[in-house]
Order: sequence, then structure tokens, then C-alpha cells
Amino acid sequence: MADKDKKNSVGPITFARQVQAEGRKVTWTSTPETIQATIMVIVMSVIIALFLFLSDQLIAMVIRWLTGLGS
Repeated sequence: MADKDKKNSVGPITFARQVQAEGRKVTWTSTPETIQATIMVIVMSVIIALFLFLSDQLIAMVIRWLTGLGS
């Protein structure tokens, strides 16, 4: 059992080399692509926030109207 664990264990230097090799394989996005994606995330977050806010306000108005608590 101990031999099996030793066979699969990796030392810190080997691990660091493997991480570095995998890092070289990554396709990184360009700066304009990153900026564009960030802007799209912000825009979509604002749109969703507005939608949820307006939906909540509409539901609250309907509930107030149905229960008569708004008058």
C-alpha cells in the first residue's frame, strides 16, 4: 500500500514544473477581449438588477392592492 502511495506522489519541484508547463498551454485572452467581456458582464448585471427590482415593485403593488394595505 505504501509503495502505491509513493508511486503517485509528486514532489514540490515536479509539481511546480507541471504547473508551469500547463500554464504555457493556456490560451489567454487579449486585453480588448477582456475589457469587452467585463463590460458585457456589468451591462447584463445592471439589466438583471433592474428587471428584478421592477418585478419586485410590481408584485408588491399587486399584493398591496389585493390586501388593501396600500390605502
